[in-house]
Amino acid sequence: MSSIFQNLDSIKQFVLSFGEIAGSLLIGVLIGVVGAVRKRKINLKWNTSKERTFVEKHSRIHEQLTELRVMVRASRCLVFQFHNGGSFADGVSIKRFSVTHESCEAGVTSMILESQDVLLTRYIELVQTMKDAPHKILPVSSLAPSSFRSGLEINSVEYFSVSPLQCSDSLTPMGFVCCHWCSADKLDEIEKEGIAQTALEQLIGDSVRNINSYFWFKAGRKQ
Repeated sequence: MSSIFQNLDSIKQFVLSFGEIAGSLLIGVLIGVVGAVRKRKINLKWNTSKERTFVEKHSRIHEQLTELRVMVRASRCLVFQFHNGGSFADGVSIKRFSVTHESCEAGVTSMILESQDVLLTRYIELVQTMKDAPHKILPVSSLAPSSFRSGLEINSVEYFSVSPLQCSDSLTPMGFVCCHWCSADKLDEIEKEGIAQTALEQLIGDSVRNINSYFWFKAGRKQ
C-alpha cells in the first residue's frame, strides 16, 4: 500500500515539475509575443507616418499642377526632375531628367512613359530657354531645329512655357515645370477675355513657386 502512495507522490511531483516548466515556457512565449506586437506597432506607426507624408506631399504637387493647367487652360502640365544617370569614362556625372508628375486635359496624350531617363545634353535648348525666358509663353515655331523642338512637335504642342524648380538651398537646379498648349485657340480665348499674356505668365510663375515649396512639405507643417 505504501508503495502505491510513494508512486502517487512521484507522479504528483513529476506533474508539478512539468507544470512549472510548461508555465515558465508559456510565460516566456507570451512575453515574446507581446514584445513583438509592441515593436510591430511602433514600426507600423512610423511607416504609416512616413507613408502619409509621402502621399500627402505628392498629392499636393499633383493638385497644384492640375490647378495650374486649368487656370491657364493648358493641354498638359508636367514636372521634370533632374537626376544622375551614371558617369562617363572620365568620371563626369551623366545628367538626365524624368517626368515625375503630369496633369493632362481629357483626350490629350500622356508623355510620362516616353519621358523617363532622358539625356540632358540632347536638350540644351530647353535649358537655355529656361534660363533666358522662365515662365514665358512661347510658340514652338520660334525654336531653332533641335531635339527639344522635335519633341514638342511630336506631341502636338503649339505653345509652351518652361519654369525652373530649385532645391531647398534655392540655388541648385532640381528640375522644371512645362506647360503645353496643343491648340492656340485656348490662348486666343484668354486674350479675348482681356487677360494679358504677362498676367498669365505671372500666374505660371506663382504656381510653380507653390509647386516648388511642396517638394519640401512635411506632414503637420502649415503651408
